[in-house]
Amino acid sequence: MLLKGLHKTMRSTINHIMVCLLFCTSSMAFGQQATDLYKSAAQLYKTNQFDQAAANYEKILSQGYKTAEVYYNLGNCYYKLNNLNKAIVNYERALKLAPQDEDILHNLAIANTKVVDKIQPVPSLAILNVWNNFVDAKSSHGWAVLALGFIWLALVFFAVYLFVGIRKFSFAVGITLVVLSIAVATLAAKQSDKEQQSDSAILMVSNSFVKSAPDANGNDLFMLHEGVKFQIVDRVGEWSKIRLADGKVGWIERGNYEKI
Repeated sequence: MLLKGLHKTMRSTINHIMVCLLFCTSSMAFGQQATDLYKSAAQLYKTNQFDQAAANYEKILSQGYKTAEVYYNLGNCYYKLNNLNKAIVNYERALKLAPQDEDILHNLAIANTKVVDKIQPVPSLAILNVWNNFVDAKSSHGWAVLALGFIWLALVFFAVYLFVGIRKFSFAVGITLVVLSIAVATLAAKQSDKEQQSDSAILMVSNSFVKSAPDANGNDLFMLHEGVKFQIVDRVGEWSKIRLADGKVGWIERGNYEKI
């Protein structure tokens, strides 16, 4: 299976321009530094200097430019460096910001084939899957833009109502668009919360026993290996209670994982 990169495709050029535009919205000096780091990282990636490229992407993130593009490219660097857990956690972070991105999904799927633990998720209701897929169809930014579009359309129809004279139809359409904008804005807020607050994590150590209690002397329930994803459901001191996709639960030390 082939890892999909962004630097050799037309899409990479478009995304690069978008990222540069994003950087330029900050102060000129600070934004220019991030833009230069991004350009340098792309060139380093092309010349197989993956460790230096990763360092540049990490610097960009540390400056506050947390985009799906940067996380995705950073994941690619770590994958090339055979750092599986770092690759997966960054692909997952990219996916939170771009839930339907095919390249992210593809590369994350490839990375997950190398995870030792093959967790079979507990089946969920079909209607719940449909709803989650619908909400994940856009990022919070995408939903927010759509909500804004509905608001502008509503204003147009209200203007028609006031000045043109197609009163009943234009007013009804305007009200409908306002309601749609509120509903879509709610989806944007829901996605924003999901993007910023995660209870999911990736195991970052090569392996770790999951305990029956939040104590080093607790019974060993089972072992997990690097790259496996789980949900954090509780915390006690330096221990976290986790739940796997197959329903298994147990306790693990907080220093052994990174939140997505």
